[in-house]
Amino acid sequence: MESERRRWAPGRALTLCVLPLLAVLIGLGVWQLARGADKARLQGLQLDRLSALPAPPPGELDDVDFLRVRITGTYDYGKYFLVDNQVLNGRAGYWVVQSFQADDGRRWLVNRGWVAAGPERAQLPEIPQTVAAVEFVGVCWPDLGLVPMLSEEVWQPGWPKRVPRMNLARMAQAVGAAPVQVRLEVGQPGRLGALPVSLGMDAPRHRGYAVQWFGLALILVAGYVLHGYRPSGPDERV
Repeated sequence: MESERRRWAPGRALTLCVLPLLAVLIGLGVWQLARGADKARLQGLQLDRLSALPAPPPGELDDVDFLRVRITGTYDYGKYFLVDNQVLNGRAGYWVVQSFQADDGRRWLVNRGWVAAGPERAQLPEIPQTVAAVEFVGVCWPDLGLVPMLSEEVWQPGWPKRVPRMNLARMAQAVGAAPVQVRLEVGQPGRLGALPVSLGMDAPRHRGYAVQWFGLALILVAGYVLHGYRPSGPDERV
């Protein structure tokens, strides 16, 4: 029996659907690989630098991830952000990130820790404030990127500001601070509730997700090729 002859004719509509989806899948895989490499680098820095003694922050801030710093100055009274959607032990709350004026003239964004949300959405928590000069030890936490949002990020005027995510660049611009998050260590002046000490998803898990995205890309290509080779016949139109 003569084998059925086939020809390559996937069709324009299918091709226009497959190519953008393939680009997205490959892009997601590459992004996960890059995130995994960055997490591995940060985990190495975390182990190395958190064991060092605290020191005044350096003049240049290009490489400060996980540096333990000692800063003296005053909190800007009432000028703080409430970073929404932070959960601790199953309870919803905020991170309190306050503007801090250091004695050397620089301003910092200090993450004082977690506070519980009020019983009603419109009710913001009361945050203890001080006008006295303090000295604290904190950790320069790396910027892990922005959580994606489906709508525009809108900030209300005045203070405090409830913000949906840790947008360091915009927060720093709003108060004239360095775009660095300094997380207070336990027992330091102004410290509130617990802060996470992990970086979230670790490097191997990022690589695992990359393999999944690349696998889906291969499945898509295989399906496209199998569908594209169609039986040929004398009456078939292109």
